[in-house]
Amino acid sequence: MAQAGLHAALGYQLQRIIPSEKRLFPAIIFGAILPDLDIIVVAIGSFLYPISYSVKLFHRSFSHSFFTLIAIYLLLLILAEWKKRPIYKSIGKGLVLGMLSHIILDTFLWFREIQFLWPLPLEPFNLWRLWKTPDWINSSMLVLEFFCFRWYAWFLITNHLRAPNKQSWIIKYLHIWKNWETIFFIFFSLLALWNPPIFLILFGLAYIPSLIMALWATYMSRDTLESPPIAANENCN
Repeated sequence: MAQAGLHAALGYQLQRIIPSEKRLFPAIIFGAILPDLDIIVVAIGSFLYPISYSVKLFHRSFSHSFFTLIAIYLLLLILAEWKKRPIYKSIGKGLVLGMLSHIILDTFLWFREIQFLWPLPLEPFNLWRLWKTPDWINSSMLVLEFFCFRWYAWFLITNHLRAPNKQSWIIKYLHIWKNWETIFFIFFSLLALWNPPIFLILFGLAYIPSLIMALWATYMSRDTLESPPIAANENCN
């Protein structure tokens, strides 16, 4: 998981080191967020299993597998050849690079096991296997998700204002999203101190629509995200 907004920021900064191609960078950012969509499968699985087991079974598995990355790239490559549209190849490359950056970031920052080679029956990889992560760190990581969603909404607003286009009508909804993420961040910060048994359920109810909004906002901001990264000394207020 490791914060969807952080994944998006890393994907965006890859523009500085990768040659530009049409739709490559919006696809990288979209791909950097995409793997955490497996939380929807976790939510569905929670109707059949205890939620902690559903998380273990489905989260960071098929969506974090190198085989999935290969399958996505091959699918878009075939589509590009079939439709005679090279842009699909760029999109496939971007999605795979974004998902790969997500997997790498999760490896170092999420403190949990990842099934790199799903569906092979191999032991999941966990860089932090020898260190038992305190519960307060796990809760804090979840709460920070909403802070990073809020940051990502601000980031998209800033880019739309810097490079307006026909999709910039979304700014109104980005502001609403940013405000909701502020509310979620404050609410779950307080809830984490109490840590009730239903914490994960409430988190999922807020996280899933937040993640879907992040993906939709990324898609709708695809033209804006084609522009070069904001310089370090550029006004960020």
